[in-house]
Amino acid sequence: MKKLLFFTAIGLLFCSIASAQREGRTRFSLGAELGLATSNPLSVVPGNKGWGLGIGASAEAEHFYKQNLSGTAYVGVISYAGRSAGTNTKNKAYTVIPVRVGGNVYVGNLHLGAQIGVGLNSMSGASATAFAYTPQIGYNFSRNDKPLDLTLKYDGYAGNGNFGALGLRLSIIL
Repeated sequence: MKKLLFFTAIGLLFCSIASAQREGRTRFSLGAELGLATSNPLSVVPGNKGWGLGIGASAEAEHFYKQNLSGTAYVGVISYAGRSAGTNTKNKAYTVIPVRVGGNVYVGNLHLGAQIGVGLNSMSGASATAFAYTPQIGYNFSRNDKPLDLTLKYDGYAGNGNFGALGLRLSIIL
């Protein structure tokens, strides 16, 4: 019983030391993004098929206020390929530059978070600014001693057509 108590105390000590190292720290990440458009802001146009797969990149700064609570600042760019509706109709790319702030709550290596901000959207030569919101769930892990983060998210843009996409971000933590 004494050994169990001793090893439990040692384990808790190491966990608290490892957790405390995050508090007050700021870290940066660079990531590749894949997206799949889930809505079509031009659905009222006859024969419009919307957009499909998107690809892009992003950067994020994350500051830990507590060992399991952080604030984030995010900027990226993602371009969604237009889908054709026939030989005469093809949507041009739908490009989004999101600028958002938010936060994460950590439970071990798993994090739940949300971000809000603006999306600078460009479609068919026209530009518009929309309210951006992103609920997300992610997991921190390491591969070959490189810290990585994999995040599944929904990117929504309210206003100017209401565009949405399901996204996946794989980033390296610097």
